[in-house]
Amino acid sequence: MTRSPRDTDKDRLREALRTARAALDPADRQRQSEALGHAVVEYLTGLPSRQGTAGRRPTVAAYLGVAPEPETVPLLEDLHRLGFGVVVPVCEPAYQLSWATWHPGVALQRSVRAPVEEPTGPRRPFDEVPDVGLILVPALGIDRSGHRIGQGGGYYDRFLAHLPMDAPGAIPRLGVVYRSEVLPAGTIPAESYDQPLAGAFTPDGLVRFGADARPV
Repeated sequence: MTRSPRDTDKDRLREALRTARAALDPADRQRQSEALGHAVVEYLTGLPSRQGTAGRRPTVAAYLGVAPEPETVPLLEDLHRLGFGVVVPVCEPAYQLSWATWHPGVALQRSVRAPVEEPTGPRRPFDEVPDVGLILVPALGIDRSGHRIGQGGGYYDRFLAHLPMDAPGAIPRLGVVYRSEVLPAGTIPAESYDQPLAGAFTPDGLVRFGADARPV
């Protein structure tokens, strides 16, 4: 991905969002994380019933949040308890992602490519993960145009580029942010390689972007 002058603006915005996120009170971060988890579970359990292979609920492509990101482990535990499959990303060379099954107690190790924990077990490309019904996308901020700003590695933009949002039968791809990180439309400079999102989970519920930009 070739850098453009707008990337400098994104760097400044990224640093400002990191600073604001780190300044959130830890107790508030925990409360918001719990509410975010409830919003995701409410969304998934409210969808029309669809069973995956072997009678399981669909699989959620999630991630392991790293403080001061929203905490996701309690959410993943809830999803597992409710019968959803859970996979989380593994950072591979050339800024690619593979996916590994997550369950409570799974062995983790520190990634050699990013400051995240990853399962130590088998990994597979996304197109070999069955019955994915939702992709949860980390972000530092998402504006109401659907543009997302992440940590800057480009892993998720490369991954999502293979899953067009408007393709028939597209898997929903929704961000996960604190309530202060939903930004006014046009706040985040967008390049051709940036991958937009249709909405984001916040502690107040799911916010859809575009004409239906409201919590649901």
